This record gives sequence, C-alpha cells and structure tokens, in this order.
Amino acid sequence: MNSLKQILEEVLSEVKPRPEDEEHVNELLDRVVDALKAETSSRGLNVEVEVYGSVAKGTWLRGDVDLDVFLRADKGVPRDRLIGEGLEAARRVFEKLGGRWVERYAEHPYVEGWLGNIRVDVVPCYKVRPGEWMTAVDRTPYHTEYVRAKLSPEMRDQVRLLKKFMKGVGVYGADIKTGGFSGYLCELLTIRYGGFVETLEDASKRWRRGFIIDMENYYRGREGEARKRFPHPLIVVDPVDPRRNAAAAVRIESLCRFITASKLFLKRPSKVFFDPPEPKTLTSEEFRKRVSSRDLDLVAVVFGPVEAVPDVVWGQLYRSLDSLKSLLESWGFKVYRARAWTDEKTATVLLFELEKSVLTRFKLHRGPPVFSGEFWRFMDKYLGSSSVASGPWVEGDRLMVEVERRFKDAVLLLRSCLENDGGASVGVRGKVAEAVKRGFRVLRNLELWEVLKSNDRFNRYMSEFLDGLPTWLKSWVEEASKGE
Repeated sequence: MNSLKQILEEVLSEVKPRPEDEEHVNELLDRVVDALKAETSSRGLNVEVEVYGSVAKGTWLRGDVDLDVFLRADKGVPRDRLIGEGLEAARRVFEKLGGRWVERYAEHPYVEGWLGNIRVDVVPCYKVRPGEWMTAVDRTPYHTEYVRAKLSPEMRDQVRLLKKFMKGVGVYGADIKTGGFSGYLCELLTIRYGGFVETLEDASKRWRRGFIIDMENYYRGREGEARKRFPHPLIVVDPVDPRRNAAAAVRIESLCRFITASKLFLKRPSKVFFDPPEPKTLTSEEFRKRVSSRDLDLVAVVFGPVEAVPDVVWGQLYRSLDSLKSLLESWGFKVYRARAWTDEKTATVLLFELEKSVLTRFKLHRGPPVFSGEFWRFMDKYLGSSSVASGPWVEGDRLMVEVERRFKDAVLLLRSCLENDGGASVGVRGKVAEAVKRGFRVLRNLELWEVLKSNDRFNRYMSEFLDGLPTWLKSWVEEASKGE
C-alpha cells in the first residue's frame, strides 16, 4: 500500500497544470479579454474587463479549467444597460471566436460559453466598496484579492488536492444539484487549516452540524448570533462580508459525506478517493438478479427533460421528490430511499425504494378516546359505512376500525395524482409538472430495464444505487479485502 505522501504526490502530479497548460489558458484568456474590451468599447459600455476565479488565484486543476471574466462597471451605469449590453457583448465575442454560448440565470444573469473544451463565464458586475454590493457577484473581486494574499504557492497545491478529493467523493460544487463545497470554500478551508490533510483531520474530529469557522473573528463571543443568522449545517463566515455564509450551499448530506470520506481516508489513504472508477454498467440479467434478490420494491416516475436552467431544474426536482415521498407515506407506503436523476437532455426519473409497493386491502384506523368530543363524529362517519371491513370496536380507551384503502398500489396512486395536472395539486413544482404533463410512465422493479437499456448514464446510476455504496467507497472496501 502506498504511503500518504506517495499518494498525494502522485495525485498532485496529475492535477497540477503543466507549463504548457498554463500557456494555453493564458493565450485563450488574452484573446477573450481583448475581444471583450473591443466589443464593450464599440458599444460605449464603460467597463473594466478583469479575470477572477481559480485561474486568477492559481488553484485550477489540469483538464478542468473554467475561466471567469468579469465586466466591472461604475455604480453610475444603469443595471439594465450593464446587463443588456454586457451579455450581448459576450454573445458576440463567442460567435466571433467560433465558440458556443448559453445565457444562465443563477443569482445574477451571465453568459456561459465554450471555446473548444474550456468553459468561459462572462459576468457583469459593479465596482463597489465592501458591504455596498449592488449584485450578488460584486464580492468576487474581493474574494480573489483575499485568497491571493493568503495563499502561498505551496498552499495552492493543497487547494488542488482538496478540490480533487471533494470531486472524487461527490461533494464539490455549490450548484443546487450537488449542494456541496465551492472552489472559494475549498480555498478558505485551506487558508484556515494550512493544508489538505489538516482540513480532513479537523473535519473528521470536530465538525458537527452548525460548526463555525470565522477566520476574521467577526463573531467571536457571539457564536449564537452567527448560528441564528446562518441556519446552515456548516458556517464559514465570508472574510470579505460578515453577513454572508460562504458555506450556505452545503447540504447536510454533503457535509456528512465529506466527514465520512475524511475519516476513512485518514484511516487508510487511497487514491480511489481522488479518482474513483465509473460505476459498472448492468446487463439485463445482472439487473434482474439484483432487483429480484431484494425484498423491496422500486417504483419510478419516468418522463422527459425539464426545460429550465440546471439550478431551477434540480431545485424543483428535489422539492417535487419530497412532495411525492410525502404523498406515498401519507397513504401508508414506507419509503426507504427517494432519489431524483436526470441527464438534463433526454430523461428524468423520480425513484422510490419502498418496503412494499402493494399494501393489504384493509388498514387499521385508530379513532378517538370514547370520552372525547370526537366520539359522535367518528361514529357517524364509520358506523355502518360500506368502506368499513370491521368495527368500530373499543380497544383500551379508543375506538378502532378497519377500513378499505382507496389506494393499495403505489403505481396506481402516482398515476392517479400525476395524470391530470402533472402532479401540481400534490406538490410537483411548475417546470417539473409541465414536463410530466408532456408524458410520463410509472414503472415498477424489472420494468425499469426499459430505461436502463437505452440510457447508459441512468444504468450506471442504478448500478451504484443498488450497491448502496458510492464507487469510491466500494473500491476502498475492495482494496482492503485484497490487502492492498
């Protein structure tokens, strides 16, 4: 088994940009910046074209570079003009340079473009003093300035290791789909702890829900105030804005997944945490055996792509998933796991693992105490009712009755609730409901093979889902069993 030092040296040799990588990126940046300067100037838009993000901070990974180019305007430039002319300038530049682009709307509008295999984000913002933010991205220049001042060349490599580790265990990215750690947050953690291993050590030993990292001591002695202001699983007070939690995007699952991975890696270091293999693709026979051997049922709502930007898609998918999970539970189905999946282009799946997808015909209903004010309401409803299989009777101090279920099959329940309005009436969110209305199927167990056989990405997702283990953890266990 390789030592920790050997593993980290090998990973770093693979992720650290080589001189030729730096040269290629810098040449592309120069072309984009020069073209944006010329285009904005020709439109009479007075902005400074500046580069921020991981490239400016020297923390980007080889083969995984995103360029962040900002159009910084004085406060006097009207917002509509800055956004309108700025985005149009970006679109024209990508067209002239032979790239492609799409408009994005997260907290703030921007243009996401591609030149070859390199993504370039062009973002309009304002040049303001700290605390006087006019847009959600005005802090970015100050973030870059802070990180560059704090990170030594050696620490930049430590950031690269932390980013690669988080990518490997599936918690890198502040997008809604991932709900994980941003690149800026990785940089702050490295600054706080001094290195990759030190970050993992503290996370594995001390981090808990509501853990606070306050590098500039804005809330020293006022931790309760910080937790009240930031009701998030992890709190990392932004050094350039004490009113912002730099870890606000981190969901509890991502936090705990990182803590788990940190504990396991420190116990037995392995390269699989940084570079896990792809999940195995299942054959028809393998899928049949895996599903048939489980005393559980899979039920999935399958429909086409949701037409919206990714953050909207995933936000609405997660909320719709929660609504349908609650619906199933309210009708007596025990849900073990609920997951959302989409390739954002061809297929979307809301997947439920149930103890049983078909329940008994009758269910026990526990009524009020016989001496309560609800006695006659209960009797009037159930005594002599055709829906009653047995009762009412008295058990202890309460009235009891057995009634027939309206829905005993989860598949029929979901079809009934989705067929008219796409599920909007039961909590399926707008864009998702629109996609469902365009056509959906509710599949059970082996019927899911129809989706797996035509979509390799979903096939691999289901392979990992049925394992119940992420591939990095499965590989780590396999290495241990071989004594590697």
